Amino acid sequence: MNKSITLITAFFDIGRGNWNAKSGRSDRLERTAETYFNYFNKLSSIDNKIIVFTSPDLKEQILKIREGKPTHVITLDLHHKFKYTINKISAIQHSDSFKKLIKPEQLKNPEYWSAEYVLINNLKPYFVNTAINLGLADSELISWVDFGYVRKDKVLYGIKEWNHPFDKNYVHLFSIQDGLNLEDEQSVMDKVINNETYIIGGVIVAAKDKWIEFYKLVTQIQKKLLLSGIIDDDQGIFLICASKHPDLFKLNYLGYMKWFSVFKLFHQKSKVNYFTRLAILLRIIK
Repeated sequence: MNKSITLITAFFDIGRGNWNAKSGRSDRLERTAETYFNYFNKLSSIDNKIIVFTSPDLKEQILKIREGKPTHVITLDLHHKFKYTINKISAIQHSDSFKKLIKPEQLKNPEYWSAEYVLINNLKPYFVNTAINLGLADSELISWVDFGYVRKDKVLYGIKEWNHPFDKNYVHLFSIQDGLNLEDEQSVMDKVINNETYIIGGVIVAAKDKWIEFYKLVTQIQKKLLLSGIIDDDQGIFLICASKHPDLFKLNYLGYMKWFSVFKLFHQKSKVNYFTRLAILLRIIK
């Protein structure tokens, strides 16, 4: 069994390059496809196997970036495969009943007007589960990592092959706030409705069997919310999951609003490499 962590990610160009003042949005939301690929270039410096879900037109670009490293690209037509779900999300976003639940200042955020944005973020466990079913993940641990998570080189802290002994009995989520009582259902839902970020959606780690459990739970929660006329992105959905089944999850605290500290705080250096370096050093000393 491969001890290295398999990374799974996805990128679909949903037109975010036009999310700016010219289109009536905030310029802070604008990220072109080129921006995302610049981020992915940094993530791609890692030697771990990476599985990428994307549209057919972007497959070769991804393979070129990852040339020489273990990579598998799965293509699909997002709007064809998930047409019904996209329409359902959009209908809820435009409904008066849903808008009344959201603070007016929050309505500018993409989870309240971009159906594709909500869909892609909610598909993370689906992508991982699909890769598992296809037999593409041959490692003990599998991690979802956002395509654009590594925005700066320092996020990887020089790691060439990511590995860490995460407890395989849990789905590992990473929090940027501390002290929330997950047993208080009303408090959790207030966080979700008010768009208060408690956990990040950019990185998730689990063993295969726990990913499968997680996927089933996420699907159940997503369906219940859709039937209730409510939608949210991944962070809210995952928080609800953790409150419903706390025994399945371990929340790893990154520090207050420390979104990009996963690789810094959770990486075990290879003992083989350590002892090799030590032996070389001893020979030099002698």
